[in-house]
Amino acid sequence: MVVIMSCDWSEMVVIMSCDCSEAMRSAVEQLDLLGAVGRKGEQVTLTPLGKKMASFPLEPRYAKTILLSPDFQCSEEVLTIVSLLSVDSVLYNPPARREECLAARKKFTTSEGDHLTLLNIYRAFKKVNANKEWCRENFVNSRNMSMVGEVRAQLREICLKLSMKLESCGSDTGSVRRCLAHGLFMNAAELQPDGSYTALDTHQPVAIHPSSVLFQAKPAYVVFNELLHTSKCYMRDLCLVDADWLVEAAPEYFRRKLRPTKS
Repeated sequence: MVVIMSCDWSEMVVIMSCDCSEAMRSAVEQLDLLGAVGRKGEQVTLTPLGKKMASFPLEPRYAKTILLSPDFQCSEEVLTIVSLLSVDSVLYNPPARREECLAARKKFTTSEGDHLTLLNIYRAFKKVNANKEWCRENFVNSRNMSMVGEVRAQLREICLKLSMKLESCGSDTGSVRRCLAHGLFMNAAELQPDGSYTALDTHQPVAIHPSSVLFQAKPAYVVFNELLHTSKCYMRDLCLVDADWLVEAAPEYFRRKLRPTKS
């Protein structure tokens, strides 16, 4: 059985009033943007939302995304996606079988991004009852995929303890993307006129990782899971989002960050 280790970011907030290191200041600023903490002078404390977020053994942004999911009627899908992002990759790509691998992966690929592609793969995995032969044919790591199910069960149990309404959006994947935009808004990037991307939080140049299903696409706005620094700064695990959703998520933040559009 997989047991997710508890996180200690909530304890860090209490310490913040004494320790003012730059890294901790940055972390608390992010929690502030997520609505997880409140400030009273030098004192920083968890908000009611922050206390709920601290119930999850997850990075704060993922905890917030799960807590937001009932508003978009997609809790079941968001639980799956967060669980998929919480374990080692459920996919493997043997170099000698690259074309075969790409062909197998194509039936799950969606232009909405990597999160929804992973969701499609998980749904297919469940539909065949975790069949190992299916996993081999589709280059899916059956062990890691089984871990996803265990992590998901733990997260779902926490949701039920918090009396959250858990629903599935079915085929309405736009609701999932909108929820991800609201939870991951600090990891947003914008397409520039020259075809490059800029991370909206830091204004640094970033690029779509070649492994992404969006690598050949040029969506105007994306949110991403992480940045990988190699020869370039690559975004990994991307989701197509609308600018309006980002503004909904954090109006003041994005009024400062978004490039003005011509009327």
